[in-house]
Amino acid sequence: MTMQAEATAAKLEKWEPVIGLEIHLQLATNTKMFCRCRLEFGAEPNTHVCPVCLAHPGVLPVPNRRAVDFAVMIGLALNCSISPRTIFHRKNYFYADSPKAYQISQYDNPICGEGYLDVPDGDGGTFRVGITRAHMEEDAAKLVHAGTSGRIADSSHSFVDFNRVGTPLVEVVTEPDIRTPEQARRFLTLLKNTIETIGVSDCNMEEGSLRCDANISIRPRGATELGTKTELKNMNSFRFIERGIHAELARQADLLDRGGVVEQETLHYDPTTGAIRSLRSKELAHDYRYFPEPDLVPVEVSPDHIERVRAEMTELPLARMARFVETYGIAAYDAAIP
Repeated sequence: MTMQAEATAAKLEKWEPVIGLEIHLQLATNTKMFCRCRLEFGAEPNTHVCPVCLAHPGVLPVPNRRAVDFAVMIGLALNCSISPRTIFHRKNYFYADSPKAYQISQYDNPICGEGYLDVPDGDGGTFRVGITRAHMEEDAAKLVHAGTSGRIADSSHSFVDFNRVGTPLVEVVTEPDIRTPEQARRFLTLLKNTIETIGVSDCNMEEGSLRCDANISIRPRGATELGTKTELKNMNSFRFIERGIHAELARQADLLDRGGVVEQETLHYDPTTGAIRSLRSKELAHDYRYFPEPDLVPVEVSPDHIERVRAEMTELPLARMARFVETYGIAAYDAAIP
């Protein structure tokens, strides 16, 4: 156990952590989600754009069929139910990285419903993390902040690169089944290994192909009601995610032990200083005013479509681990190494 883990455990003697994760996966398609613009990381800014992804008046989006295949593949890998008929929604918000002033996403009818992933715990057993949903959406543009830290807080001005806008995403949302920062890291490691194995994303966190937010709350041990959650955003490594969760659990425990109240808000963890900083109040679903996307017809996923996608999939990491243990007598710990 690390010093940080020991310190967190001491603060949480009477509190139980409740952690859920939201993981955004950029799909490894050749073109964007709703237009034919080419995807190329590191290209000259604002060169892979068109009237559709720049939201010019009168344009119509067309879904990327391969992105739908990849979303189904992710659902199968995570033991999710696949919706036979799914629709897109508009998620309304205004920010500089969204030229539409809304994002095409999915709300109450995602392509992938409930599922689960059984994660090795390092001691020969597993723990199960439920999957709430996995849904398709489009990525926003990339903001580049001019300043010493590269963050908006101390920037003098910002640039927008629209090459990334419209990149196909699948967002995987877990149930609040994770109880320690270490479990969060183990889950993310297996998820990344699984997604890379089926070949739908390169999961390169440095390039933003995999991004993770953590929803964190604590409650009295033995209680069943959930506490007020906060969301840690913009963490770019599993190590920083683990450390950030430790820091936020300790902050919430200190606050409640002093008789304070946890506010529902979005936070940033600074890995250099270990500090937690508030970014904004946490939005709720009604803040986004979701409604069905009028320019897109429903997407139907037939049983034949699902089986065609399943036939493309290779052996999943958990099955490979079990085969290595059973067939070759490899220790479970060694078989779990990606």
